[in-house]
Amino acid sequence: MQQVSLPERINAIKTVTYDVPAIVESLEQMGMEDIDLEVVMEFIQEWVFEDFGGDSGIIFQDENGEEL
Repeated sequence: MQQVSLPERINAIKTVTYDVPAIVESLEQMGMEDIDLEVVMEFIQEWVFEDFGGDSGIIFQDENGEEL
């Protein structure tokens, strides 16, 4: 029997896209000012938990694939 070379790891990827301008607009409507990336990321954390069933091993990227 021929031995098959197996990969070290297998990644399963699920992508959910969050609309940053819509999030910023919502935050502004709630009266928030000085909205930066940290504020936006905090805002979506609950959605991330729901969308991914937890937050273990999640990598955040911008629209260009750059890690945040």
